[in-house]
Amino acid sequence: MNNFLDDMADKFSVFLKSGDLTYKFTQLIKNIHKTTGKQVVVLIDEYDKAITSHIDDIEIAKANRDMLRDFYQVLKGVDGQIKFLFITGISKFAKTSIFSDLNSPDDLTIHPRYSNICGYTQEDLEYYFKDHLVEVSNWTKLDHDALILAVKRWYDGYSWNGLDFIYNPFSVLKFLGTGEFTNYWGDTGTPKILVDLIKSQNIDIELLLNKKSEFAGAFPNFELDNIDFYTVLLQSGYLTMTDKKVVPGDESIYTTEIPNLEVEKSLFSYIMGVYTNNSSQVSRTIAKQMITAILSLDTDELQKLFETLLHKIPNIIWGKVKESESLYQILFISWIHLLGFDIEGEIQTLKGRLDAVLKQNNTVVIIEFKFSENKTFEQMFEKAKKQIIKNEYYKSYQDKKIIILRVAFQFRDLKCKLQTLNDFLNE
Repeated sequence: MNNFLDDMADKFSVFLKSGDLTYKFTQLIKNIHKTTGKQVVVLIDEYDKAITSHIDDIEIAKANRDMLRDFYQVLKGVDGQIKFLFITGISKFAKTSIFSDLNSPDDLTIHPRYSNICGYTQEDLEYYFKDHLVEVSNWTKLDHDALILAVKRWYDGYSWNGLDFIYNPFSVLKFLGTGEFTNYWGDTGTPKILVDLIKSQNIDIELLLNKKSEFAGAFPNFELDNIDFYTVLLQSGYLTMTDKKVVPGDESIYTTEIPNLEVEKSLFSYIMGVYTNNSSQVSRTIAKQMITAILSLDTDELQKLFETLLHKIPNIIWGKVKESESLYQILFISWIHLLGFDIEGEIQTLKGRLDAVLKQNNTVVIIEFKFSENKTFEQMFEKAKKQIIKNEYYKSYQDKKIIILRVAFQFRDLKCKLQTLNDFLNE
């Protein structure tokens, strides 16, 4: 930053006295104004880069935040010499002075007038890239409508008002260049802090299963001293706003969800990679084998695949996380999500709440998890059976082929049981 200030001073032929960073920044703006007789335009791109680059080391992130706070505070003192100030960044950090100490800057993050300022709209995609889409349609053997639906499922879904949705430009351009539906976004990096928070905090499994949360009022700040899991997801791009409820006389309420399949695969691939030390490709291969075993009612094969993944989790991770049903649910749901199958978790039914449902074509797999430190596997299976029958979880899916999967966990071990609905009820 010192070198940058010196280079800018040379460009405008102004002299900067030696001093600390903030003093040199003040001199630069004042001296350019004095020399040219014009107000200065200040453009700051990725104002938070020095913080986000070290988000997995909070002490470094804090030190950089404090340095940037002092640096940006200069802008308030030279307000008379500034004509226009525009700042971009990935995350909205508290205590950087950008949002608190400056003279009331307009925050465009969720401003309704600028909801489509970044990214491609549906009209942009189909108008400006129509020739590329024809080419990709020939490559993929998908007709135009099927191709648009697939691209939308993979790369669309970002919104800052819950009404207008846009595509990720980076991923769209990559896709149009290769014609391959894959996860380009994940290659840009995932903050390790996400999985650290899953392991260290009492994370509500329902968000990872149903991928929804809410916030009210202004876009939430990122507090380094008290890191909130949902804010990390939202500010790192794993969640976006899909609905806005305007409450007369009160703050608006925003619903957030995972925007698309690409981001979903990025999140769950990362979780699985950290937990099992597997590459995402290995995890996907095992997950495919799991689906085959489930649909063919091969309990023994499914058991072996579960054990393979479970025993790949390093002992050091078990020492950092408390065993619970939620932990095992995260692992199982992550494996299935890597395939892009339609899986829902924590489903509210007429009489209770079902752990998970896996859907594929005309088949529905009703999944019930049980965890206990003292009950036997058979006792847990029996408890799961009573719960399924009592709450009639299968009644909503009677027009489908129904498979019942019971999974019981106990101290780094598990057992599973696959049955058709008829066999389950007549057991």
